[in-house]
Amino acid sequence: MKKEGLSRKERLTKNKDFEKVFKEGKKLWINNLFLIIYKPNPLNYSRIGIVVSKKLRKATQRNKVKRWIREFYRKNKDLFPTSCDMIIIPHPLVVNYKNYKEFYLHLKKFFPLFKKGNLFSC
Repeated sequence: MKKEGLSRKERLTKNKDFEKVFKEGKKLWINNLFLIIYKPNPLNYSRIGIVVSKKLRKATQRNKVKRWIREFYRKNKDLFPTSCDMIIIPHPLVVNYKNYKEFYLHLKKFFPLFKKGNLFSC
């Protein structure tokens, strides 16, 4: 059976990588629910990091939101630019979505704009 998760190389794992993106990256708000900080990288693939605030009180809620974002990224890699390091920071109101399907449909509306290069490219 094929493993469907993100590989280690597709994730930002080192603190210095996160710091570099935070310091040098450009910021983009998506519908006031997600902040994406992005920076070009010299690799031939994109890497993603997810930062969820403790304003989401319970760890189970934070973990659920991280799972939803990872799943959206994994299934829609073609909508994201290549050779780019990205940090996605969800707004605490994102927990108001009842389920992943509602979350997915809402995000899917905004991401065709990325494909055209209208919003950001690395």
